Amino acid sequence: MTSIAWDPEAQCELNCSALFYAKRGGEELAERFLQKVEAAIASAKAMPASYRKIRDDAQRVRVERFPFHVVFWHDEVNDCLHVLAIAHANREPGYWRDRIP
Repeated sequence: MTSIAWDPEAQCELNCSALFYAKRGGEELAERFLQKVEAAIASAKAMPASYRKIRDDAQRVRVERFPFHVVFWHDEVNDCLHVLAIAHANREPGYWRDRIP
């Protein structure tokens, strides 16, 4: 079974974005954001090869209904999905590149 490893900065991005949505639209909006991120990660975990590579070994999956992507790389040897970033789709493209091992 594929495991998930989070880059600490990606975890921080997730928490900060959820906090933003909680302040902006309430806990319900923040919870929807978290659910959509979880769904995107589950999709990447189930079918990592279906997402094109955007840089080196990094891939991304869009977060439905929110302007974010989950940037990840799949370690096939250890069957682990590494979440590199929860990146806003319209800000600082590629800022996470130094997180690729």
